[in-house]
Amino acid sequence: MNPIPDKAGRTVTALGIDLGGTRLKIGLVDRRGRVLAMKKFPTRVQIGREPLIKRIIGLTASFLKDPCCGAQPPRVIGLGAAGLIDIGRGVVELSPNFPDWRQVPLGPRLEEALGLATFLDNDANAVTFGEKWAGAGQDWEHFACLTLGTGVGGGLILGGRLWYGAHGSGPEIGHMTIAPRGELCRCGNRGCLETKASATWLVEKANRIIREKGLHPPCSLKSIKPGATLTAQDLFHWAQTGETHMVRLFQQMGEALGLALANLVHLLSLEGIILGGGLSRAATIFLPYLEKEFKKRLTLVSPAGVGLRISTLQERSGIIGAAGLALERAGSDRTGYLKQRFPDGP
Repeated sequence: MNPIPDKAGRTVTALGIDLGGTRLKIGLVDRRGRVLAMKKFPTRVQIGREPLIKRIIGLTASFLKDPCCGAQPPRVIGLGAAGLIDIGRGVVELSPNFPDWRQVPLGPRLEEALGLATFLDNDANAVTFGEKWAGAGQDWEHFACLTLGTGVGGGLILGGRLWYGAHGSGPEIGHMTIAPRGELCRCGNRGCLETKASATWLVEKANRIIREKGLHPPCSLKSIKPGATLTAQDLFHWAQTGETHMVRLFQQMGEALGLALANLVHLLSLEGIILGGGLSRAATIFLPYLEKEFKKRLTLVSPAGVGLRISTLQERSGIIGAAGLALERAGSDRTGYLKQRFPDGP
């Protein structure tokens, strides 16, 4: 699919930034949702708020100097970050991934430093927009998109439009209570979906089991060094060997998601669910448990009428969605696609 040039014959592009708790991704995206170039970096949350903001600015500035950006310079920047976002002011009000962030004017900071209009949004909203624009949700008008990663994010498309709600930041699906007396979540509540279906929870729970049971990862997991912290990807590969405790963790994850998604469908009469984020790659293990629980809980809607899809954009969805939202808000989209789907913006 070829990008559409502007009147001067140049390809109109936007920079998309996906700020996750583990990884920072920056990409150049054209008006058809095609990623022309992308780079990934460790986020390094532990360095603290101000050094991290400077890191984001520095890495973005370096990316803008790349030859790909020089040939097709972006007009705007779109940035997706986890947490409660004031999209009007470009402020991260608070974020579970960045505990020391309160009222951080991330959008204005990037705009001032880089000289490009910058539009900030919740990262799950950006992913959801990306899936509607150029991914697995193009043919759906009412769907939820969950991002399974460091935490559990969620976005909604209702009536063909991204839904923001009364408080302007969209849904917090990961903080839906599914076990009232469950484990303490980073948000302060107990039993959130995030405590069952996030990479953070999987790793914490696995490390507890390893200590209590005296388990040792198999030699086949060559990426694991002695004393190193396991990752969710390690657990997935371990579960693939059939190790009972690891399989059980993914079973619990699938069952928790099945319960939460059935609640969403009953509440909103959705036609489908899209699962994205890095942890969605483990769907071969948790999806059968999810589907079984989903069908069991979905009593008032036929499960056959509700689609379950894995993101087709995968790790590109956040930067594609962030860039698309920036183009739409800046009025730079002339293809008619975004304006047809989201005529008035958020």
